[in-house]
Amino acid sequence: MANSDDLKKIIVDIVKDSDVTINTINDDTILIGEDGLFFDSIDVLELIVEIEKKYGIKIKDNHIINEKFNTFKSLDEFITENAKK
Repeated sequence: MANSDDLKKIIVDIVKDSDVTINTINDDTILIGEDGLFFDSIDVLELIVEIEKKYGIKIKDNHIINEKFNTFKSLDEFITENAKK
């Protein structure tokens, strides 16, 4: 998997909520929507930009975003499968 702590730090920096820390994010943490970390469309765009810069992945498909950005684990696995080595 991608370095999970690095990915968690990116998410924490974007969420900017003092209750969200590296330690509170787990594999089942929902990232998008009211049940999760309340990512809005701007947060999602910021996350995409950070992932593209850090991991060399181009994310253009909304289907990928809806499917792979759902939970922390699904995003972590997506990055691991697609990151430039």
